[in-house]
Amino acid sequence: MLPVGQKTMLALASLAGVMTIGTLVYMLVAPPASLHRTRDGVAYFTPPVISPIDGRALNVERLAAYYKGNIAAGRRAVETRPVATGNRH
Repeated sequence: MLPVGQKTMLALASLAGVMTIGTLVYMLVAPPASLHRTRDGVAYFTPPVISPIDGRALNVERLAAYYKGNIAAGRRAVETRPVATGNRH
């Protein structure tokens, strides 16, 4: 016969195990929509696309952010040439 403390701990551990397995099964059977696409609507694991201008690979997530109006996030994805920085005299 187990003491009361061990019975309680066994019950809590069993409950946690059942809840964990139940959650994993639920996520595999009916995953929420947020697991399919990013907030910009791009599917996860989307491969990069090739730029028709210079043939470089472009990140689709950054392109989507750029065309949705977040220019700072996507600027590097759609540049045709690197921007020179610094002072030239």
